[in-house]
Amino acid sequence: MLYIIVLLFLIFQTSVRGNTVLVTLYALDLDANSFYIGIIVAATSLFPMLFAAYAGRLSDRLGYHFLFAIGTIGTGVALLLPFFYQNQLLVLLISQSLFGLFQIFTIVTVQNLIGALSTKETRSHHYSVFSLGVSVSNFLGPLLTGFSIDHFSYTKTYLLLGILSIIPGMIVFFRMVKLPKPIVVSQKANSTVKELLLARSLRKTYITSGIILTGVGMYEFYFPIYANSIDLSASIIGVILSCNAIAYILSRLLMQPLMNKFKEETILGACLFISALAFLFIPLFDDPILLMITSFVMGLGLGCCQPLSIVMAYNASPEGRTGEVLGIRLTINKSVQFLVPIVLSPLGSILGFSPVFWSNSLLFLYSGYSLLGKNIYFSKINLFNK
Repeated sequence: MLYIIVLLFLIFQTSVRGNTVLVTLYALDLDANSFYIGIIVAATSLFPMLFAAYAGRLSDRLGYHFLFAIGTIGTGVALLLPFFYQNQLLVLLISQSLFGLFQIFTIVTVQNLIGALSTKETRSHHYSVFSLGVSVSNFLGPLLTGFSIDHFSYTKTYLLLGILSIIPGMIVFFRMVKLPKPIVVSQKANSTVKELLLARSLRKTYITSGIILTGVGMYEFYFPIYANSIDLSASIIGVILSCNAIAYILSRLLMQPLMNKFKEETILGACLFISALAFLFIPLFDDPILLMITSFVMGLGLGCCQPLSIVMAYNASPEGRTGEVLGIRLTINKSVQFLVPIVLSPLGSILGFSPVFWSNSLLFLYSGYSLLGKNIYFSKINLFNK
């Protein structure tokens, strides 16, 4: 069952990651300015920011079947709008808003479902397998999208991505795959959303997710614009982004061995430092090969962080409130993804590319240092003393 769910989500996530590349390049092709592009990209995170916690609560109460189906099919329909109503920036804005609304139901539901299919002993492994599937889709999405744009068109690429999103939803809707029933909410699980948000045991997870998503959101939004400004083709941009996804796959294969030797804080802090290095070098390069290497290094840094934060959130959740906690985590993530394009668009227009990338590098360096503290020093001592 685990591998079937991961495969279905892989197909869905391929369309999601493809849209990340497609929406920016299509908006540029329609002569949208950087501020309007920022609004369009931010619209993708608007509804998830508002409804992720609610979506998680629904997955705890209604189960996984309905929400998975409606999420994937609704996302696919949203992606089909630019195909049926072509060359209209307003339609693109509406499409991205609906895309964000429906996809959050799928994402929260699947994350909660993976946890429900596992025990405490197998949870880390199951989320690692899930993250590998996501990484494969992160590789396929940009690659497929880039070549489709160059060989067909922007609108036909939306048709392709829309169909990809609808397929897993139809499989679940017609019950070709039988999903388990949700865990009954415990009577003791009566903490409010505010209490879950402020819970000390979950604070580290929320902060880490927000930091990581700041970098991921900035890279996904700004790199295609930067690459387009140095006259790279859509295919090359897709290949560069796919190098990032390949590194995600590699880092997640190494995640479990790393967790056997190091504390979670040590791994997360090291990943932030590696990512900071990549952000530092991006605006210094205009050669595709060097940008591929930089993208790969960044993927090594960012790859472990998100699955680790999901495991930490699920394990620290009150009984029967796992979906809601995962939803709150996504609310924070989507808040970051909503604000980053809006804030960075005018800054990029005024300051250029370098200060935007470098400021993110400094944020990662500071966050990595704050997260690790003395853990790096003591972890090394303990490792060498073994």
